[in-house]
Amino acid sequence: MAARPASGATSGSGIAIEADATSTAPARRGRPLSRELDDRILDAALATLAEVGYARLRLDALAARAGVAKTTMLRRWPSKAAIAAAALQRLALQTTDVPGGGSLRDDLRALLSNAVAAFGDGPAGFVPGLMRESGHHPEIADLLLTVIETRRSAYRRVLNRAIAAHELDPDVDQEFIIDLLIGPLWTRLLITRQPVTHGLVDEVVDVVLRAYPPPAVENPE
Repeated sequence: MAARPASGATSGSGIAIEADATSTAPARRGRPLSRELDDRILDAALATLAEVGYARLRLDALAARAGVAKTTMLRRWPSKAAIAAAALQRLALQTTDVPGGGSLRDDLRALLSNAVAAFGDGPAGFVPGLMRESGHHPEIADLLLTVIETRRSAYRRVLNRAIAAHELDPDVDQEFIIDLLIGPLWTRLLITRQPVTHGLVDEVVDVVLRAYPPPAVENPE
């Protein structure tokens, strides 16, 4: 689980985030924060988001589900949006495994297969519903940026590794390649509701790699 940014930092949605262990802010009075308690709250938040979505999430009900006082949650995160953002960041990190460094084809297949497993019927299966909900509640879009950016950063690492290994031209537009890779998955999850299968993964990776072959090797003089 990732540490929260330093005191005074804000998320993309303007949400204040608590200090981490390296902060120079004065020490808190009272009992120290508990990682186990944080986990329990965030687990309850994810389960509640999966069941009722963001708009219907209520802090009193969430506190009861986590078995803590509402004030205990608000000492850690100052609002419902901040709790949801922390929970989604935790989920993004838990469901994003950067491949160990095989071929570009194998790494891209691993990333997309991971996405199919996570966003289909896996632990992040409720995220497409949140995306649809964001049309009525714009603040949800800011929360989802955490999930999206965490996953895109994993693709960037794989693409940069491929460039270093001369499997990919260094001048490629990495963001556009990522769009091409994940676009078919999200089109099916959000719009057409067609099955998202590992066969789709293979087809998408094959098409993208045909469009972006390795750079030509220059002949020595």
